[in-house]
Amino acid sequence: MLEKFVRPRQVQEAMGWSRSTLYEKISRGLFPRPVKLEACGRAVGWPEREIAAFQKARIEARGDLAPTSVPDKGGRK
Repeated sequence: MLEKFVRPRQVQEAMGWSRSTLYEKISRGLFPRPVKLEACGRAVGWPEREIAAFQKARIEARGDLAPTSVPDKGGRK
């Protein structure tokens, strides 16, 4: 089965990040490293399934951290 690769601009758009944020997260180990698409070139990409897995994990983590109720700040209705 062929694996589809997602290029950096597509990843930036999907995640809502700037280029610098994307590469900062990679350098800090908070996002998967890209795959070189050419042996001697600069083109990189991510397997589509890795991006999908990252997004799924973030969505699932949100459920663990979300408050069950919002505290009343008083007075406003």
